[in-house]
Amino acid sequence: MAELEGTSLEWTIVCNGFFLDYWGMPKVKSYLGPMTLFIDPAGKKAAIPGSGDTPVVFTYSHDVAKFTAALLTLDKWEKESYVIGTKLSLNEFLKLAEEVRGTEFKKTYDSLELLKSGKITELPGHVYAYEHMPKEAFQGMLATFGLLFDEGQFDFKPKRSLNDIFPEIKTVSAKEMLEIGWKN
Repeated sequence: MAELEGTSLEWTIVCNGFFLDYWGMPKVKSYLGPMTLFIDPAGKKAAIPGSGDTPVVFTYSHDVAKFTAALLTLDKWEKESYVIGTKLSLNEFLKLAEEVRGTEFKKTYDSLELLKSGKITELPGHVYAYEHMPKEAFQGMLATFGLLFDEGQFDFKPKRSLNDIFPEIKTVSAKEMLEIGWKN
């Protein structure tokens, strides 16, 4: 960013939180590859980092694309442009997943100490990721995301978001995404 600030280019960073697509796969249209994170709707299990009470912004990638295209119509860009799809805690997200699947999930809570050691509780869906990334690296990546979630790094509180500027663009909610992927 320092290099950009030293130029005459106009630029912005689009901050969209964590992609919601992962919880609608394989049925949702997405250009992201499948990946199981902290809530595994297929396995009906969850491994929540920390307390699971910190709000997190989740946004469907196609909604990010719509807001990014609309952003190009503005005369001036802020240094940071926020898109807020859904903001809820992982515990709230888990309740939605259980509601959509019609059953209670088996859940564990990973301590911050465990996450800081680069480890997580393995979920059934994680095994498929090991074909593309070594287990230790994958778990380390999820442990890092878990710490960031718990620290509130994805709890965006902008004064103004692109949602405010473009209210005509409707976002897919976490519940809608889960229903796309998992409603019977």
